[in-house]
Amino acid sequence: MKAISRTLTRAVVVALAAAIAACASNDEKKEDTDPVELVDINATVELREVWSENIGDIDTKRYAMLQPAIGAGRIVAASSDGEVQALDRATGRRQWKVDLDVPISGGVGVGLNLAVVSDYRGRVVALDLNDGSELWSHQLTSEVVAAPAVGAGVVVVQSVDGKLVGLDATDGTERWSHSTTLPVLTLRGTAAPVITAGLVFAGLDNGKLIALDARDGIPRWEQRVAIPQGSAELERVVDIDGSPVVRGDLVFAASYQGRVVALSREDGRGLWARDASTHHSVAVGAGNVYLSDAGGSVYAYNVGSGQIVWSNNDLLRRELSGPAYFGDVLVVGDLEGYLHAIDPTTGQIIGREQIDGDPVRIPMVVDGDLLFALSDDGELVALRLERRQ
Repeated sequence: MKAISRTLTRAVVVALAAAIAACASNDEKKEDTDPVELVDINATVELREVWSENIGDIDTKRYAMLQPAIGAGRIVAASSDGEVQALDRATGRRQWKVDLDVPISGGVGVGLNLAVVSDYRGRVVALDLNDGSELWSHQLTSEVVAAPAVGAGVVVVQSVDGKLVGLDATDGTERWSHSTTLPVLTLRGTAAPVITAGLVFAGLDNGKLIALDARDGIPRWEQRVAIPQGSAELERVVDIDGSPVVRGDLVFAASYQGRVVALSREDGRGLWARDASTHHSVAVGAGNVYLSDAGGSVYAYNVGSGQIVWSNNDLLRRELSGPAYFGDVLVVGDLEGYLHAIDPTTGQIIGREQIDGDPVRIPMVVDGDLLFALSDDGELVALRLERRQ
């Protein structure tokens, strides 16, 4: 649990918010809360499976978001029961596997020849990316449920008690720490920090985005993405649980019950902001910023102006994953294990592939010509995009 706040899973928060807003009859409520049925599409692209491997249990009751990570031609994945393994990204052939004997809650961060995971007790473990041998571990003050960021000589971890901690990548000693006061009520989860150009970018549970110097943790700037609204604590939840996305001189972020924004990477100055509600990261590509909102709509915003280019409501209430820009299409996963390929220009669904019967809600990973998706059942699938003739 977070030290000074109460946490709710995303599903519970969304359901409670819907209940507060509901004013229709029982029949109307049922209709409004059922996931929409999928309809036939004119598929022009195919997400073709290259390989798949079950990596083990994912703890859905605790909303584990064990996103895999790519490094040195490997994809490293962790299961909730403590197993970490590296697979060849192209073939899926296992290169190494270790069992840490503790439930893993946050991972995986890859960089500087390290693969880093963490557990529910707040222990951060760094493994050698080449063979999986343990190099060091460090005990934090609270659990970690997001992937660490690795780069610029540090491993940066955000824990659920509102702390960002920078650990020396060579031995795990603490270099710096930054604390944030948490709201009374927050979503279950935290945003994974991002390291780029010597800066650490992190979304916070209070609706702010912060940039820190990776070397010493000194704040460079802090900007509010969302402003809490309403009198009820549930209405004032504005967590940023999706990782910031850095593209060129801009940083993009979005919050629950708040906004999606484009900020200057250098000083945090706002370029544009639009009302939005999501607990995922956005995606960027083809001149747009893409967002799947809490209700199941998908939006495209112009990168420069923030104007809505299109919206898609064909997947309402299907508990969408965050979007991934892959090749020249946008991909989102849903509660039945489907991946939907969307035309980034028109917003139309142009391809569909079911990779499992369980939800796909963990952030997908794009690496070159491959898309990696991990289901709640632990099915890790590598897919390639192909155009239909």
